[in-house]
Amino acid sequence: MVLATLMIPLEVIYVPLYDLVFKLGWTNTYWGLIIPAGTSAFGIFLMRQTTMAIPDELLDAARMDGASEWRIYIRIVLPLLRPALAVLAIFIFMNNWDSLLWPLLVAGKDNYWTLPVGLAAMQNNNEVNFSLLMAAALEASVPTLVVYFLLQRYFVAGIALAAGLQG
Repeated sequence: MVLATLMIPLEVIYVPLYDLVFKLGWTNTYWGLIIPAGTSAFGIFLMRQTTMAIPDELLDAARMDGASEWRIYIRIVLPLLRPALAVLAIFIFMNNWDSLLWPLLVAGKDNYWTLPVGLAAMQNNNEVNFSLLMAAALEASVPTLVVYFLLQRYFVAGIALAAGLQG
């Protein structure tokens, strides 16, 4: 069922999602921009598959040594999930960085606009300064490169971990 929701276009759920954000009082706030974008069916599936791949024997050994469930999670499970969490962070960031419609709906005030909304606002009907627009678009692409290069080792480790678990 979770994977079936991946076939639903995001634009279909914008109306109920906006209604929820409005009722929570998150319009024109950073919470309204960040929280709905931070969840996805892909993230749920990725984290479930990663946690299912952790051997039960490892957790049972920690229990036999007297570790509490919280300590098992902090000391064993979370370090094993770190590459998958980094991959998920990269995917969520890359998917939401260039989002135009959702920030335009939620952030009515210009001080909460994201870069794509600001780039769209730079284009008016009378005149478009293309050199300024291209410079701003280039500058807007820099954070995606920085995030990828900072988390690249986790991305590669996550792929290597998934390949090792399959074989």
